[in-house]
Amino acid sequence: MSALASMNRLVTIGETMAVFIHDPAGPAHSYRLTAAGAESNVAIAAARLGLPARWLSRLGEDELGTFVRDFVADHGVDVVVDWDPSRPTAACVKEVRPFNTRMRYYRNTSAARRLDLLDLALVEDTDHLHLTGVTAALSPEDRQLLETLLRRRRGLGRTSFDVNYRAQLWSGPTEAAACLLPLAEAADLVFIGDDEARSLLGTDDPAEVAAALVRKAGDEVVLKAGGGAALLLATDGVVAAEPARTVEVVDLTGAGDAFAAGYLVARSWGWSVRGRLRLGHLVASRAIGVAGDIGPDVDDAELVELARTTEESLPETIGGRA
Repeated sequence: MSALASMNRLVTIGETMAVFIHDPAGPAHSYRLTAAGAESNVAIAAARLGLPARWLSRLGEDELGTFVRDFVADHGVDVVVDWDPSRPTAACVKEVRPFNTRMRYYRNTSAARRLDLLDLALVEDTDHLHLTGVTAALSPEDRQLLETLLRRRRGLGRTSFDVNYRAQLWSGPTEAAACLLPLAEAADLVFIGDDEARSLLGTDDPAEVAAALVRKAGDEVVLKAGGGAALLLATDGVVAAEPARTVEVVDLTGAGDAFAAGYLVARSWGWSVRGRLRLGHLVASRAIGVAGDIGPDVDDAELVELARTTEESLPETIGGRA
């Protein structure tokens, strides 16, 4: 077993794309190159808050693959990449609008469609494994990988699953629900948006969502209501609800990943439920305010102030103890 694999850390597995961003307010034919993927977004946001994070993936043996690898690593994430000489790195063209960003994907033959070829020994002893429904949509092999990982770790309280329903990746909500809901039920912690709940469960009523996804004592479901509150659901119903922050919306893409990262980091710090939800909202507000998926850092002073609101303790490396 690798020494890195035995360290306390968050591990994520998934596809990250090279993203060409076009801002309608900018020059007509100008694009900015960045990288984005649900799982690496979470790893980056977590690492920037001080939680050691690892991202595993497969990339094409091409220049875009090198760019993606370096982009994620430059944000402080421990990157483990399996290079594919025959399949390309996925790419995306993004046209930014505040509430209707348009994405055009070029990923049908990407290297990340065979994530099952990764060395799973690198995730066996991690403190927490975070997975998303985007991976399940890429290929049957990737879907089987998630099923295997969730089955191995079930009941340990150390695996989260973000439903991340992307309609363009599925033939329809019926197909998506048949795949994503069993994966969510197998996780210890689930993130789901109210729009996703309506599409896949036919309801966003908290009690009905809890009944569908909470399977045992200790399981948690975070129901996110877009610009509204985030609710933590458990076997006894709604445990807590926290409103989102009011910020100017530039692009909503990546906000859910940022929220998940904030929640998971606060959980690793031993914060209360309200503290976890509040840190999730704070990190998400950063992503909403920029055209890319990665927003500005949350500084130590903000973390200290946030910790005071629910009487939490911070790691000594972050602004002392609250």
